[in-house]
Amino acid sequence: MKSVKRSKRIEGLARLCQGAKRVIDVGCDHAQLCALLTTEWGVDHAYASDIRPGPLENARRTIQLQGLEGKITPVLCDGLEAFGPGDGDTIVIAGMGGDEISSILRRAPWVRSPEIRLVLQPMTAADRLRRSLTQGGFAIWREIVIQDSGKLYTAMEARAGKDQSGAADFAWLLSRPLTEDPLWPLYLDKLLAKYRASALGQHTAGVKDTAEQRALALLQRLWEEQVN
Repeated sequence: MKSVKRSKRIEGLARLCQGAKRVIDVGCDHAQLCALLTTEWGVDHAYASDIRPGPLENARRTIQLQGLEGKITPVLCDGLEAFGPGDGDTIVIAGMGGDEISSILRRAPWVRSPEIRLVLQPMTAADRLRRSLTQGGFAIWREIVIQDSGKLYTAMEARAGKDQSGAADFAWLLSRPLTEDPLWPLYLDKLLAKYRASALGQHTAGVKDTAEQRALALLQRLWEEQVN
């Protein structure tokens, strides 16, 4: 068996899947996460799912090269449409926009079970994803920062239940578990740079009291609390 290709992002997602036995990876691309989980993290079986034939063919090649035909099943489908209760105890949706992740979850109401863990890694709109989760009956249990190839990502673990992450108090820009990650200061700097640019442009245009300006004020307060 050839070694499993990995990245810091894939390793971070694997950590959030710790203890899983049956995993559904939506948007699996090359099935690298499925291969890592089934070879090193004790996962009994994984479904490598993608909506496009091309990425799924990449997944099949990874499965064959690793000799994991009995451990990983490739599935061509849109989101979670080919799955249902009992297929997986952990669902991974990573590497796509937060709005798309929310849409996939809304179309699969069976995931609203406390027995199912969601591992989500949005590339954009993480704030809207947190809002969609917490207002849709999910609780954010954990959230981490992943640094990979000079880029910062946030990934979260969520389950059905009442949210106590404090995300609503932070305008869904972050969650309390995220601030406990060792790389949180770096992620805070990223958020500050993002909202400072938009807020400055609005201020220059004479526009006041926007969502971006309020977000910047909140983030600046957190930064001040961090350094004092």
